[in-house]
Amino acid sequence: MFVKTFSAINVGLTVKKIEVEIDTVIGKPAFVLIGLANQAVEESKERISAALLHCGIRIKPLKTVVNLAPAELRKTSSALELAIAVALLRQYGEISIDCQKALFLGELSLTGQLKAVKGILAIALQARALGFRKFYFPEANLDELCLIKDLELFPIKNLQELITLAQNNSLEKLKLKIHDQQKAISKHLPINVPDLGEFQEQYQAKRALSLCAAGGHHLLLFGEPGAGKTYLAQSILSILPKPTEKEILEINQIYSLLAPLENGLLTQRPFRQPHHSISKTAFLGSPDFPGELSLAHLGILFLDEFVELRRDLIEALRQPLECQYFKINRAKHELTYPANFTLIAATNPCPCGYYASNKPCRCSTYDLLRYQKKISGPILDRIDLSIRLEADHQRELFFDSANQLSSKKIYQQVLLAKNRQNLRFKNSNFTSNASLTSAGVKHFCQLSKQAKKTLDLARSQLKLSVRAYFKTIKVAQTISDFTEEKIISHYAIAEALSFRQTSYAFN
Repeated sequence: MFVKTFSAINVGLTVKKIEVEIDTVIGKPAFVLIGLANQAVEESKERISAALLHCGIRIKPLKTVVNLAPAELRKTSSALELAIAVALLRQYGEISIDCQKALFLGELSLTGQLKAVKGILAIALQARALGFRKFYFPEANLDELCLIKDLELFPIKNLQELITLAQNNSLEKLKLKIHDQQKAISKHLPINVPDLGEFQEQYQAKRALSLCAAGGHHLLLFGEPGAGKTYLAQSILSILPKPTEKEILEINQIYSLLAPLENGLLTQRPFRQPHHSISKTAFLGSPDFPGELSLAHLGILFLDEFVELRRDLIEALRQPLECQYFKINRAKHELTYPANFTLIAATNPCPCGYYASNKPCRCSTYDLLRYQKKISGPILDRIDLSIRLEADHQRELFFDSANQLSSKKIYQQVLLAKNRQNLRFKNSNFTSNASLTSAGVKHFCQLSKQAKKTLDLARSQLKLSVRAYFKTIKVAQTISDFTEEKIISHYAIAEALSFRQTSYAFN
C-alpha cells in the first residue's frame, strides 16, 4: 500500500517541502530509507522502530521503502521522523488521518516522546505558502509558535497520544484555539546595561549613539585606551526602540535555526559582540547555520578591537552594510541570510593606542600605516558616523549623574524620532533613514537652499564620495527628526558633517 505524508526542512531560511513516500516491494524484509539522507536521518530508522514498538506496533517483516523527495536535495534534519512514523501507521492501518494539507515535524525518542526541533519557526511562517493548513509538531516547541495565526496548530507530546486520538477520531482535541495559544515570550532583559547618564561629558558620543539607535546609522568609535568605547557601545541597549511583532518573528526565526527556543521568543533586539579571533564560518555563517552577521539582524553588531579582526572578515562587511543581506555561494546552491544590522565598531588609532593623543605614541611610521590600512577606504565610506573619544573627557570618576541626560530621557527622544520615520515610510519598503537608497533620499529628504550649498561646499573641500554625500543627507534627516523639522537645515548638515572624523586617525 502506497502512502504519502509531508514534512519540511530548512535550507538556510528557505523552507523546502519534503514528500515522504512509503511502499512495500518484493524482496528481503528490510526497512530502507532513500533520498540523499545524511547519517542523522539514516539513524532515524532505529528510533522510529523503537518508538513504534514502545507503542505496541512492530515493523512488519516486509521490504519497506521510504523515499524522501525531492531525491536530489540533501536531507539533514531528524525532524522528518514524525512524518515517516505517521506514514507507517497509515500504511499498517493503525490510524486514518487526512494528510493532504497537513505538515508533520518532530524528532522521536526511543520511547515515542517528541523532542523539540530547531528551525521550526521559519517552517511555520512559510507553511501556509507551501499549501499547508494543519501543523503537527512537538509540544516542546509550542512557545516558539505563539504568534502564528494563519495555521491550525496541533502540539503533540508523544506518538502514543497521536495514535490514541487518531483511533478515536478526536484529533481536534489537540488543536489550539487562538485565544488558548500561550504568549510565552521571554523578555531576556540585558543585565547591567550601562546608563548613558553615567557618562560625564562625552556629549558628542551620546549624540552619535542616539542617532545610531533612531536612524540605524553605522558608527565607528576610535580613541586611546580607557576612553570608554566599549562601555559606550554597550549602553546603546538602553535606548534601542523595541521591535515590532513582525520584527520579533524575523529575529526569532534566525535564532531558531541554531537551537529550539526553550525560553520562548526573544523580544529584545540582539546585541552581538563576537571576539576578534572569530572564525570565518562563525562570522559569516554556512548552509547549516547562520553566522554573527545574521544573528545581529535588526539589532547591533558590535565589533570591538575592529582593526584586530581578520582583513577578509572586515571586507566581508561590504555587502551587508550596503544591501542588508549576505549571500553564501556554493557549487550547487546559493543562500541568502538577512543582515540588516547596525554596526558599531571600536578601535584604537594605532597599535599602542596613543596616536594623536596627549600621551606619547610608541609606534613607528611603518607600524602606524600597517595598522591603519587594515580598514580599507570602501569600508570607512560605508560607515555613517565616526568620532574620536578622549580619555580625559571623563575627568571625574565619582559624580552625581542626576544632572546628566539619562538613557530613559534619550530613549524617549529616540522613540519620537523613530515614530516620525515610521510615519514617513509607512507606504514604502524603507524602515529607517539609514536604509534609504539614493532614489529614496531624493524622494523623502528635502534640503533647504542653504543646506544644499553647505553640502556642496563640503563635498568639494572634503572630497566626499557619492556614497558619503548621500549618507550625510540621511544622517541630517535623522537629526531633523529629533528637532521635528520637515526640511533639513544647514545646521543639520553641519552636525552630520561633524561626525565624519575618520580622517583624524586614518589618513
